[in-house]
Amino acid sequence: MTLSLTFAFAVAALCLLAVLRSGVRTPAWARARAVTGPDTLEELFAARYARGDIDLAQYRTSVDLLTAQLHC
Repeated sequence: MTLSLTFAFAVAALCLLAVLRSGVRTPAWARARAVTGPDTLEELFAARYARGDIDLAQYRTSVDLLTAQLHC
């Protein structure tokens, strides 16, 4: 093997080891529990309502529209 090919394999092996180690997390391989934020659109609307970004009527309208889109 040439020196550049050997170097490429060494770098690939080091990257693979870094990914496989339990302490290393990257966004592509992050576990679901590590991701912050709402899991559903309804939770997103509820969070916006709790923060005061939308009022109760807007919250209900958003959830009703979402329900209508999903059940058509």
